[in-house]
Amino acid sequence: MKYEQNSTGILVENFDAIFDAIHDDLLISDGEGIVLRVSPTFEDVYGVEKDRVVGRSVFELETEGVFKPSIIAKVLQRREKITMQQRNRTNRRIVVTATPVFGDDGEIKLVVSYSRDITEMVELQNQYMQLENKIEQYTEEINQLRQKAALENVVIGKSPQMVNILETIRRVADFDANILFLGPSGVGKTMLAKIVHQQSKRKKGSFIDINCAAIPEHLLESELFGYEKGSFTGAGNKGKVGLIELANGGTLLLDEISEMPLSLQAKLLKTIQDKVITRVGGTKEIKVDFRLITASNRDLEEAAGRGTFRKDLYYRLNVIQIQIPSLRERKDDIIPLIDFFTEKNNRKYGLHKEFHSRALEALVNYSWPGNIRELSNIVERASMTCEGDVIPKDLLPQEVLREQTKGVREVNNLNKAVEEFEGDLIRQAYKKYGSSIEVGKALGISQPTAYRKIQKYVGK
Repeated sequence: MKYEQNSTGILVENFDAIFDAIHDDLLISDGEGIVLRVSPTFEDVYGVEKDRVVGRSVFELETEGVFKPSIIAKVLQRREKITMQQRNRTNRRIVVTATPVFGDDGEIKLVVSYSRDITEMVELQNQYMQLENKIEQYTEEINQLRQKAALENVVIGKSPQMVNILETIRRVADFDANILFLGPSGVGKTMLAKIVHQQSKRKKGSFIDINCAAIPEHLLESELFGYEKGSFTGAGNKGKVGLIELANGGTLLLDEISEMPLSLQAKLLKTIQDKVITRVGGTKEIKVDFRLITASNRDLEEAAGRGTFRKDLYYRLNVIQIQIPSLRERKDDIIPLIDFFTEKNNRKYGLHKEFHSRALEALVNYSWPGNIRELSNIVERASMTCEGDVIPKDLLPQEVLREQTKGVREVNNLNKAVEEFEGDLIRQAYKKYGSSIEVGKALGISQPTAYRKIQKYVGK
């Protein structure tokens, strides 16, 4: 092995063979920043022949743009090992590490740096990040399509009203904003609230549903907020966790919120604002985190105006309001709903039922005061009581048949009234003009038509 001694008095081993075997670029300078050695790969990395570098100062080479910046200059200044990125004169990215070598006197005698061109790696990373972004974008689009498909599969409805409602739910489900569903009883408010929960980030949490109208007023508070043991007569010895606590991390649906007493509305408002509850008979505040959905078949704004519902609570609940029309207002949904419930009952009871076309016509023309809940019950009852596989019209409930009969009677009455009016008109015209030609001209109809109507109503 051959050694050389440079002007600094430091013995430098001839590392040419080793340098040739190392993939990374190596550079050695003395304590003044004069380049002593570079590896054969230096020219490939920095684009400068090594003969133009060796023996020159790194400060000078930095000025010429060979290094941007010079890591050796920084090591000489800081007197410590440094790793950083550089750019060469062709603007390629290079990661370089430089380490000082100290002599016995504590002064820097050598600086050894090694570097690698990472331009391709950085480009690959950028491409990978772009690919990841596209994957995230496509994943989000797929999730939205899946959510939309899931909504359409769960909620049977093809009417423009339901399509808009489902689209609104898809857009707002992931946000924790309060939702208020308004609509008549039986239109599916609870079902839609469950879908909001299933499509939200809280879907792994609990969905707690409470009907404020179904629980006596004196029990509603303890059901919602829970109670401590012995807090009132009849209270359990161990106390009870309230439904709001059970909804922690999930979704709470307060159905028929308009039936909640005013005193309890104030306590609910505080819970919404502060995200804490206090059990009945307790003093400890319990933190809660839930998504609130409310529903009502009454006009809460009107109730707030009358003073039967707190205005401040109404404004808190009415962040996103979704109106659900009655079934009679979206007749396009009736047949799909009938098919859905019929198939559901067929699977449940092992049947093969279907409705006769005249039965379907009667159901479509029915006013559905009980909305979807009534439709579901009628389909199930007809499926179980029909002996054959085809459910006839006469097996439908009397209220459906009466309404259709009434409709037919009204049409017949209208036709009769039109006919009587037409007869009076023809008779008056014939009496005045005396011929089918003149009657036709006066009434704006053809002579043959005027002749036939004269024959019908006058008999001449």
